[in-house]
Amino acid sequence: LGDQWLRLPFIAAAVLNACNMLLAFFILPESRTPARERIDLAALNPLRPLRWILSMKGLLPIILVFFILSATGEAYGTCWALWGFDTFHWNGLWIGLSLGAFGICQTVVQALLPGPASKRLGERGAVVVGIACACLALLAMAFASQGWIVFAIMPVFALGGIGTPAFQAFASRQVDPARQGQLQGVLTSAVSLASIIGPLAFSTFYLAVQQAWPGAIWLSVVAIYALAVPLVLLGTRAARPVQPASL
Repeated sequence: LGDQWLRLPFIAAAVLNACNMLLAFFILPESRTPARERIDLAALNPLRPLRWILSMKGLLPIILVFFILSATGEAYGTCWALWGFDTFHWNGLWIGLSLGAFGICQTVVQALLPGPASKRLGERGAVVVGIACACLALLAMAFASQGWIVFAIMPVFALGGIGTPAFQAFASRQVDPARQGQLQGVLTSAVSLASIIGPLAFSTFYLAVQQAWPGAIWLSVVAIYALAVPLVLLGTRAARPVQPASL
């Protein structure tokens, strides 16, 4: 679409988002009880969620892992097209085909493998194996000299997503049902913060290595993934709901 008109991909994305909104509005069931609750004005305090996070033992590492994983994801949207052009001289079609191939592989993995992976490996193991698969694929991409290599490692790259659903389920179990909305709000805030910091950091780094070695951008993602592993191990030590710390 981008080769036809630069604005066309954004229009297509807007249409798909509108369809997603309609599906969510008409099909998704409400998870909360139908009873109406009074609005707590104190809950609108933007610093209150931070205080809540700090009061929950073991919750902070989980939030940090979500932030790190979300930040690494920003590298692909920021640098993929530039890296494909600089390394393989891809045009818009090939960049789109590569992203589409990854999307297909990721869809298959997300649909079929997270459940069996969590049962066989455990939630912690699924997340660690997912990170290991992503790092293996990123290392291959960093040193790839021909475009077909990228397509060949797409299945391994997609396996990096097997741990995310397990980790999300683990995070949800750490709070009671009444706090699920608050937890999801905090996780969304972490993702939003990563979407601000990630593109700035990765685009700056890519500019520094673009002429010498474009593939170095993926080594930086591997390094950031390495920071997430200790936090995953720390955050999943106890698979039981965390309790508020005494204040």
